[in-house]
Amino acid sequence: MKILAPVRSLDEVEMLAESGAEEFYCGITPAEWQQKYTGMFWISRRSPNGGGMQSTGDLRALTEAAHQRGIPVFVTLNAPMYTGQQTADVAALARALDEEAGVDAFIIGDLRVLIELSRMKLRAALHVSSIMAALNTEAIRFLMDFGPRRVIFPRSVTLAEMTAIARDLRGEIELEAFVLNEGCAFEEGFCSTTHHHSVGAFCTNLSEMRVRYESEAGEQLSPHQTWKIEHNHARYRDYVWYLNGNGCSTTAAGLPYGPCGLCAVHELASIGIDSLKIVGREQGAFRKMASVKMVADIARRVRSGADRLVTIQRARSLRNEPQHCDAGYMCYYRG
Repeated sequence: MKILAPVRSLDEVEMLAESGAEEFYCGITPAEWQQKYTGMFWISRRSPNGGGMQSTGDLRALTEAAHQRGIPVFVTLNAPMYTGQQTADVAALARALDEEAGVDAFIIGDLRVLIELSRMKLRAALHVSSIMAALNTEAIRFLMDFGPRRVIFPRSVTLAEMTAIARDLRGEIELEAFVLNEGCAFEEGFCSTTHHHSVGAFCTNLSEMRVRYESEAGEQLSPHQTWKIEHNHARYRDYVWYLNGNGCSTTAAGLPYGPCGLCAVHELASIGIDSLKIVGREQGAFRKMASVKMVADIARRVRSGADRLVTIQRARSLRNEPQHCDAGYMCYYRG
């Protein structure tokens, strides 16, 4: 069970490796893509403004530094869809990165790109992004026809569902699950909106919309009916606040808040999850380092055979704000 960390520059490699990162993933938006498609069409699921690198040379330097430390590098080409010409451009970029940058895998979010890269027989492996919404064994078996090495579980997949899928597949493919930072109010693979740096995310803004309540017939609701709806709306607002990193806040020690699976690492290990994913390619270096150290602390205890409840207590102590853990909204795996 590896710790997969986000990275966006060569300067972060040593720091994150020393903190406990065992795999890296990063984005790249070449200048040619920006010139051709502008900022309206992202090449991956993060804005090119701070979400990755801009040149093959930069990526090659990062990959070489990571490989010197025995750490593989995966590149995100995981937009949910591309036009026909964009698909051809993504395929050409993948070949160049495979041959010139020596990356170890591509994270793919579009089925057509997965099929095309599978046909190209690249040296780099293919990973199925959570964007593809592989929610069950049948979906994963279909995708396996195109030769991926790994599937990333969407955030909505429960521990029980992961257990059943892992049992069905019996080690036929690597499995990756989210463990820290950033959530999604919807099933990301079925979402047609995006997280633009200047307008925010639709799911985040939804709870702040001004609303008026009335019955289907347009009649005024009773005070009790209005209270129930407003109570539900308030709880949804709280839920979205947690998904957004508790208002992008941190603990007194500087550790990031937000969606978290630390208490479930024991279960994830027993299921056979191969990689624990930390989200946040576009985040600052300190936040990444703090996230990696937090996951490494728990993973180290699990690997050494520490008691499950003791490990959970340790995870909660790292947060040091029990009310957030008790709310349940901050947990990836509330079940």
